[in-house]
This record gives sequence, C-alpha cells and structure tokens, in this order.
Amino acid sequence: MTDPFVNIEAEFKKFFDTQLNPEQQQAVAEKDGVLLVCAGAGSGKTRVITARMTNLMLMHHVTPYSIVALTFTNKAAREMKERIAHFLPGYQLPYVGTFHSYCLRLLKVYRHHLAHTDFSILDEDDKEKMLKSIINKYGLVKKVTVKALAGAISQHKNSLMGISDPLLEELCNVYEREKTNAHCLDFDDLLLEVLKLFRTNAEFKKDFQQKVRHVLVDEYQDTNVVQHALLQQITQDEKQQFCIDSLCVVGDEDQSIYSWRGATIQNIVYFKRDFPQTTTITIAQNYRSVQPILDTANALIDHNSTRNPKKLWSAKKGTDRIRRIQCASSYQEGDIVAQLASTHIKKNSGQSIAVLYRSHYQSRALEEALIRGSIPYKIIGGVKFYDRQEIKDLLAYMRLVVNPFDRISLSRIINVPSRGLGDKFIEQLMQLWDQQPFLNGFQILQHMLTEKTVSGIKAESVRSFINLFYGFTREDGAQKVAEYFIEKNTYFEYLKEHFAQEDAQAKIGNVKELLNAIAAFSRQEQHAAGTFTVEQFLEEVALLQEHIIDETTHDYISLMTLHAAKGLEFDTVILTGLEENILPSTQATFAQESVEEERRLLYVGITRARERLLLTHVRYRYIFGTMTDQRTSRFVHELPESIDAIDCSQWNTSNIHDYIREWYLEKPSYKRPTPVHAVKPKLIIPESVFSDEPENISQEVPEPVHLRVNQRVRHATYGIGTIKDLEERGQDTLFATVQFGTKSKKISANFLSEL
Repeated sequence: MTDPFVNIEAEFKKFFDTQLNPEQQQAVAEKDGVLLVCAGAGSGKTRVITARMTNLMLMHHVTPYSIVALTFTNKAAREMKERIAHFLPGYQLPYVGTFHSYCLRLLKVYRHHLAHTDFSILDEDDKEKMLKSIINKYGLVKKVTVKALAGAISQHKNSLMGISDPLLEELCNVYEREKTNAHCLDFDDLLLEVLKLFRTNAEFKKDFQQKVRHVLVDEYQDTNVVQHALLQQITQDEKQQFCIDSLCVVGDEDQSIYSWRGATIQNIVYFKRDFPQTTTITIAQNYRSVQPILDTANALIDHNSTRNPKKLWSAKKGTDRIRRIQCASSYQEGDIVAQLASTHIKKNSGQSIAVLYRSHYQSRALEEALIRGSIPYKIIGGVKFYDRQEIKDLLAYMRLVVNPFDRISLSRIINVPSRGLGDKFIEQLMQLWDQQPFLNGFQILQHMLTEKTVSGIKAESVRSFINLFYGFTREDGAQKVAEYFIEKNTYFEYLKEHFAQEDAQAKIGNVKELLNAIAAFSRQEQHAAGTFTVEQFLEEVALLQEHIIDETTHDYISLMTLHAAKGLEFDTVILTGLEENILPSTQATFAQESVEEERRLLYVGITRARERLLLTHVRYRYIFGTMTDQRTSRFVHELPESIDAIDCSQWNTSNIHDYIREWYLEKPSYKRPTPVHAVKPKLIIPESVFSDEPENISQEVPEPVHLRVNQRVRHATYGIGTIKDLEERGQDTLFATVQFGTKSKKISANFLSEL
C-alpha cells in the first residue's frame, strides 16, 4: 500500500523544483534566521509564504502550532489557508490570520494576565456612542466632533505618539477611563494590550516564545508603528536579541500606499536596522504582465528615493502594449474609455478590463459615457455615482421641488442634516399622510404645526424645513437650486462632522462633481436656448439610470480607485486623469514623501495590467463647476519615451473608434486617422508645461485656419462661440478670444473649427 505521506512529500518536491524560481526557492527553503523578502508586484509572494509554511511542516517536521502567519485582511488569510490545505490535505494547519484577530486570540488565552479577565470589544458604533456621550457631557458639541476625536485617538494609538491638541488629549483620557471602568477594549487596544503584555510580563513573553518559533508576515510595507514594535517583542528577548527560530516578512515598499491609515514605509525600508542579522531576498520576476508594462513601471518608480532597488522582469514579451492619449476634456476621455471597453468586450469575451482613477468623483463622466454606450460596468470598492448617499440626498431635495408628494424623498432628507426629527417623527408623519393622501408633504407638515402635533424645538425644525423650499418651482435653474440646498443645509460641514476625514473629503468631492454634472447637461445643445431646469436635470438622471445594464449577466468593465485596485489584476487597464492636482493629488504637490507615495500609487495602477495599458489625460476639465486648463502630470514625463502617445483632442467619434481598433485589433495596415488639424502621432509635451501659457502640443505647422472677428466657431469642449479678438504670436501661431455664452476664453486656433 502506497504511503500517502510519501506522495505528498514527492508532490511538494516536484512543485518546489518546477514551480518556484531560484529566489523563491531560497525564501522557501531557509529553515532558520531572519528573512526580508522584497517581492515585487506580481512576483508570487503568496506562493512563497504558503510554500514556506508547507516546507517547514513537511520537510523539517515543524509542528503547525509553532507557526504563526499574520496578514492584513481575512481574504488573504483564507487564500493562504486554502493553498496550504491543497499542499497538505488532512493536516492540521498553522495559525493564519490578521494582526487584530491574532491579538484577540492571545488576550483570551492569557486573560489571567490582564487587569480585567472579563472584557468586551467595542465596535465602531459603540465607540462613537461613548465618544458622543463624553462630548455632550462636557458641553463641547460645538468645539469638537465625534469623528475628529475618534480619528485623533486612533492616530495616537497606532503611532505611539501623543496628541498635540490639549482638548483632544483630555477627552482621550476621559474616554480611556470610561472604557476601563466598563471593562471594554476598542479595536486599536487589541494590539496595544498585547504589546503591553510583551513589554511588562516576562512570564507571558517566555511562555509565548517557547511555543511560537516561526513567524511570517505578509504585506509588511503596510504595517504601522505598533505592529512593527509588536513584531520586535514577539521575536526578540529583553536584550533585543533575536530568539526564535525564524522570521520571514514579505512585502514591497514600492506598493506602500496607505500612510493615511497609519502605515509607515520606514518599517520595511529600514528593517535591517532593527533586525541586523537579516538576509534580504529580492524576487523581481513578474508572472503577471508583459515586459513593456514592467519597463514602464520600472522607469516610473526609479524616481523614488525611499526604496530597495529592483527591476521587475517577465518572460512574457509583447510589442505596442501601451498607449498614451491626450483628450480635450473628461467627456472625450469617457468616450475613449467606452470605445475601448466596447472593443475589448467584443473581441475578448471573458477577459477582464478595468478603469482606474485617483478619486471617486472622477467616475461620474466615465459612468455616463459607459451608460450612453450600453456598456455594463461595476464599481469595485464603491458605489455607482448616482447611488452614492450624498448624491441621493441632494437629488431628494431637488425631487421635492418638482414633486412635493414624493414620500421617499421627504422621509430621506427631512432629518439630513439632523434636525432632531427621528424615526418616530417620520412614522407619525407617514401615518398622518395616509389619512390625508391628497395633501402634499409640505401641507402635511404645515398641518402638523397647525394642529400642534409637534411643538418646541421639533416644531421650529419643521418650520425651518418647510421654509427651505419656499418660492422654488420645477422651472428654476438646476444649478442654482442645487447650490442653494448645499449652502443652506451647510452640507459640507455636515459631511465633515459625520464621516472620517478621508471619507468626508471623498463625499464633498462627489457633491461638487454633481454640480459638474448639472453644468455638463446644461451645455448640451437641446438646453442651450434657455435655463436648464430642476425638472430637466432630474429627467436626464432618470434616463441614465434606466439605461444601466445589469453587469451580472454580461461581460463588464470594472471601475475603481487606484487604492481599491491594490491586489487585483486585469488583462487591460485604463489609467485616467494623469494630471497635476489629480495624480499627484492637490495635497501631495510639494512634500517629497507625499509625492513619492502618489508615484507609488501610479506604479500600483500600472502593474495591475497583464496585457494592455492605456494612459489618458485631458487638456481641460470641469473641476467642481469651473473649467480649468489641466497640466499634464509630472509622472507622465518620467515614463519611457518609447510609449506611443497622441493628442486626440480634435478627433471625432469615428477617429477614436478607428484608432482603438488599429491598436486593439492589431491591424498594421490601418492608416492612423488625422484630426481636423494635423498633429504628430508622437505627443510632445513642451518644457514649459507648468507655465500659464497655453500649450501647443504639436511641433508641426498646423493646417491654416481662416478665422475672422465676429465669426461663429465650434470648440470640442466649450461648444459654439463667437470670435471677439484675434492675436498672432510668432509665425503661424494664432490665438482667438472667443465668447461662449457668458464666458470668454483665449484658445489656440488649432482647436477651433469653422461653422
């Protein structure tokens, strides 16, 4: 009878010899010591970690109880367990889980060492309720918000640093006292309490280190100060000497993009400082992408100084896999995305395609282009633009202007922002409305005031709510109405108070992008003659929603932020918005550390692509209701010059369609389309890209345009306007001052067409 153990061992040896490259084999085979595995994007780091645990158990007969692997997500932990179970069917598995779940486990096992043997874990809701109670107790509602206090406490704990604001520090101390009195721990305390045990309880530390002899950590570039300190305590004795059998941390500093969550890149970059006996293994072979995509990623990330140098390489070759396009506007950018998505889905059914962007608000123009093109899409790690909470709130206000009988909209926003009118009031309102169905919402509310169904502060809130809508009709301008409700409701302040800083800023960006949407609809030709009304805007939104295709039954295109794309991969990736103040973001324009993280963010986006990569940026973009001249991202100038780049800002839909087919369907006989005014296929960005002078992308002499004062002309973004002045700047360079409605713009004649 065949010994099943021998079969398992033989199968693993075969896997080791044939499926691991030399660097992976070294990381897997080393039994003892400290290993820092710098595993580049797509280099198979999960394979290394799981194979290493299997090798310890199978080849060195290490007991699974002495192995601990720490991850950052439950998803990663599940995947690792599944892979180990595949290697070792029927075996007891080692512990694989997140830092927080493992620390909770230790606190339960060693609860007799704690001040309180019985304790509860506060979830985020419970934590916020306790903080709110403290703020109210000390009469500080107008001075500090729950979110600000919660953020300060979490930052304080994760960085092991003090709180600079005296008021927040005192409130933090009160919170800690109340939590201790209630025998409660919050999420951050799980790590801190275990760290405290290691530092203060020699018996606990000795017992732990006798049992746990091999530790592995995934995604080490994402660790914070507490997690790094905890790892030192787990593996070192009181003299800071390494005292267990092995430690293996795997990560890639080039993918460190979570500093806003407390992660610090210094943990991995300076790992050898705290673990001097470290052996560094660099795994640079990429199994995901074709080489041209890796060449682009390598060229970009070489500009970062805080990193362990490495060059990704791949056995997968390819030619003409990357294109860069400059568009006229975000709307043309959306059209290009839709064209490429359509071509991809038709040609490569079953293959994945994704659009990546820096911020959520950028999705709106892209979504609308996909909807118009009947292309199914899914927002990954987020919500479709018109389904987002803050957008639905403002649409509800606008719907009540058009239809005061809209019960769903009224119940949604009567207490948003909070007016002290809770669920009980809404239930009372709806019951009364059922009895008086021929009255609209405002009449019902007025009836409640007249009959004194509500009184005191609630009555004042109801009266104030009714007055918000006084004088508005469905014929009023959509832009004016939306801005009015944002201002009168102090809606931005509401978002800042009720959501974490990062979430609040994203939501504010979405609200401002809604104003862009209104402006975009109003520029459409059918609304050019008069005011674009509230009713017309709501109709346009409804029509968009009606044409959304269910992505669950079709091939679809994924849309997500660059942060959400971490850990994912796609056959084709479209990276949009490569412009200054978008990528890098406004907050990261000057500080070197921030710029380097933004560069890493783009690097992560590039390395998501397996086969094809399209990079886009625009000349003009509506940002929060204002048309701005966009400057090409500094990162674009750090990419290889060999990338095929073109300015398509004057192309029509047919030109774009043909260009994409020529690239995507690989038809070399196709002649590249020529825009209205000839532009070199190679996009050349002038050195003065950061100046305020208008950019002249083409270095060829454009086809002459015969323009005159008072002539009507068309512009791809601004629409139809009238020339008010002409100005020559050197030979064959002409700029026109054009009146578009109430706005005047100075534009190169190359971007104007005669009517």
